[in-house]
Amino acid sequence: MSMPTQETSFSPHPSPQSHILIIGAGITGLVLGQALQKHGIAFTIFERDPTVSARGRGWGLTIHWSLPTFISLLPQHIVDRLPEVYVDPDASARGENGNFLFFDLRSGETRWKVPPNQRIRVSRERLRALLLEGLDVQWSKALTSMTTPTPQTIKAHFSDFTTATGTLLVGADGLHSRVRSLLLAHTPHLAVNCELPVRLLGVSVIYSSSLALKMRALDPFFFQGGDPASDVFMWFSFLDTPTNNSRPPEERDTYECQILLSWPYRPGFAGQEQPLDVPVSDEERLALMKRLVEGWAEPFRECVTRIPEGTEVKTIRLEDFVPRVGMWESKQGRVTMLGDAAHAMTMFRGEGANHGITDVSILLSNILPVFSRSPREDIIASTDTPDAAIEAYEVEMIHRTAPAVLASRHACLDAHNYTRITEQSPLVSRRAVVLEE
Repeated sequence: MSMPTQETSFSPHPSPQSHILIIGAGITGLVLGQALQKHGIAFTIFERDPTVSARGRGWGLTIHWSLPTFISLLPQHIVDRLPEVYVDPDASARGENGNFLFFDLRSGETRWKVPPNQRIRVSRERLRALLLEGLDVQWSKALTSMTTPTPQTIKAHFSDFTTATGTLLVGADGLHSRVRSLLLAHTPHLAVNCELPVRLLGVSVIYSSSLALKMRALDPFFFQGGDPASDVFMWFSFLDTPTNNSRPPEERDTYECQILLSWPYRPGFAGQEQPLDVPVSDEERLALMKRLVEGWAEPFRECVTRIPEGTEVKTIRLEDFVPRVGMWESKQGRVTMLGDAAHAMTMFRGEGANHGITDVSILLSNILPVFSRSPREDIIASTDTPDAAIEAYEVEMIHRTAPAVLASRHACLDAHNYTRITEQSPLVSRRAVVLEE
């Protein structure tokens, strides 16, 4: 028996001609929401999770070449509070940008240094909480389908049998985007992510200052390294410092750290005939992490071997998605995507969020002339329509991000084949925007 649908009502602008539906309350979707609110454009954000904390605590995030754009998109009261979400506000206040070093983990030698630029290192969890302030987010809203009741409107249908109608639907729903799968429903194989031949384990761990300061002496924010003997890759970053942690007084002089270890998924790794899969239990995963660092120089080995027993060890499947012009149809400018939904990339160049922020800026510059006018205005130039605005946004976005996805893929593969890491490798080269020819 089918259930009746319920149309969600909106305020202050009930007219669908001036309402944007954002699917996904991740960082990119929230930045878009704050930017739209700053410009007085009506919107609602829909998130499939039941609460903001449903997915647990996130790891860190670096905003670097998109930092000026990020600042420009946000209302001033949010900008003023950004220091609250910094991983190390003291280091940021001193103007430290970090060195982004790459180490030979077996010898301890510094092999490469990525040219520094202005950046902020933030807690993803705290940034998301800040960006949520003042936004209309509808929780437990899993998108199931989209329809176009009229040439000017788009209707979102959710699993709880409610619907919402607007003038534009923006998919900001992440790596496994439902919006993407719906737009590519006629060619579903094109919507599938590419899984890379790498396996990864990661932990968040609290260390005393005695150990944490050894790591901080290398860099105040993060560093990476590779093992030339095994092709294991390591990422280390700080998530919290004594300045801004909220732990009990007896634990206040501690640092929360993020440690990732990854390895190539190929026959022969670690002397095994078959590729090494991720173990099932936390205990087995942690034991594997400690085995992988045998023979490493200090303090790299120590920071892994001192991970306490009982620590939750997470795994991430490394996958990406390369967009192409003409891959999907935007329903006459009524649907588009940004962030991981449009161009998922691995974290090995740390650029995913930066491109997502840039997406918001480019999308906004194209849609403002269309969606900021009064719904009663019916004389619109042919180059100033939703269809033209979305096409202009998507062409720029795809030309910018397709090379970035491939560069991040290249960096990921280089990270797990030590002999391929040279000054030209995207793993250690300068982070900058490259446009597709």
